[in-house]
Amino acid sequence: MKEVLLVCLAGGVCALDTTAAWQVMLSQPLVSASIAGLLTGAPATGAAVGVLLQMLWSGSIPVGARPMPDAPVASVSGVWFASALLDCRPDFPVPLAQIAGVAAALGVALVGRETIMLERELNRRLFARFLTRLKTGRVGDPGGVQLAGAALAFSRGFALCLVAIGLLTALTGPACRLAPPAACTGAHATVLVGALGVGVLFNTFVRRSRTRLAAFAGGLVFAFLLRDVLG
Repeated sequence: MKEVLLVCLAGGVCALDTTAAWQVMLSQPLVSASIAGLLTGAPATGAAVGVLLQMLWSGSIPVGARPMPDAPVASVSGVWFASALLDCRPDFPVPLAQIAGVAAALGVALVGRETIMLERELNRRLFARFLTRLKTGRVGDPGGVQLAGAALAFSRGFALCLVAIGLLTALTGPACRLAPPAACTGAHATVLVGALGVGVLFNTFVRRSRTRLAAFAGGLVFAFLLRDVLG
């Protein structure tokens, strides 16, 4: 439980870094995933998942009102899932755990994007309330509004990470039982990385995020169906 709280605290801090405060690159997938890897005792897994997610989301920049995936919270949650899979069985294939972490992160990112839009709406209401008070002569503290926005960003990131880890915990047991008993072969890893490559291409040329996710998920299913043939 302590590890989960630490990971979720990291998720909240990294979400805060996206736009609400600092902006010192903690929200970048490679950085946030590496932090989660250190917290879960799997720094190599964190770095590996972070590199893959960084490739997928390298073009996602929080400019204006552009909707974007919740990369930091998704990265932290994905690393936790990959680490949990490696801990559940000593012979769990490392590449498979890493790709599973990336796939989990993609799902969390889509949900996170909707929560970001909700956060923006709440921030808009906070600012509108402040302007109303200002027009009526009740001068408030602008710093208080900024702190409220920052607290909202941290709380959203922490809560989303907690919910995501709770759901991913339920998937850990079935994933452990379905994984091949031996170490993942080079052929398996090649197909899985190929599936990731499809995701990168769709991320570059396709604007619909749900289409990108469906293409990547389809690549993973294809890899799963071919694992016996290529193994």
